[in-house]
Amino acid sequence: MPELFRSVVSRMRSYVNDRRQSPRLGVRLLFTVSIRRATNGNGNNRKKVMHGHTRDISRSGLALLVPQAHLDGHHLAAAGGDLEVNLELPGGPISMMVGARRYEQLEKSELGCNYLIGARIVQIDDDDRARYLSFVSEGLAKK
Repeated sequence: MPELFRSVVSRMRSYVNDRRQSPRLGVRLLFTVSIRRATNGNGNNRKKVMHGHTRDISRSGLALLVPQAHLDGHHLAAAGGDLEVNLELPGGPISMMVGARRYEQLEKSELGCNYLIGARIVQIDDDDRARYLSFVSEGLAKK
């Protein structure tokens, strides 16, 4: 039932004014995502990652397209769980922590991806933030 509700709300945005605050730059960028975990000291720091691509990005967040909603037994959009994202920008990759704000199962797969996760950037180092914001600003200026 929650999936149905999310789907209806998503469709309504196309008929009603979109209240999102930051302008979106529609761009397909490749990324890897993993679940943020505290290290337990046993030396096993291998993380499972999932590959996906963006649908759009803004100064404060991203729309992530992924093939499935679960990774390594965890739901990617679970409340309170931060995700580590390595985003491939033209000048090289950047890393950031994001928090999932919403997700929905897509009616039609996009490039092999069946889920859309709306995420807000919660942590990014200063150099990566500068590169990211420059990329977004330049892209929006070209629109």
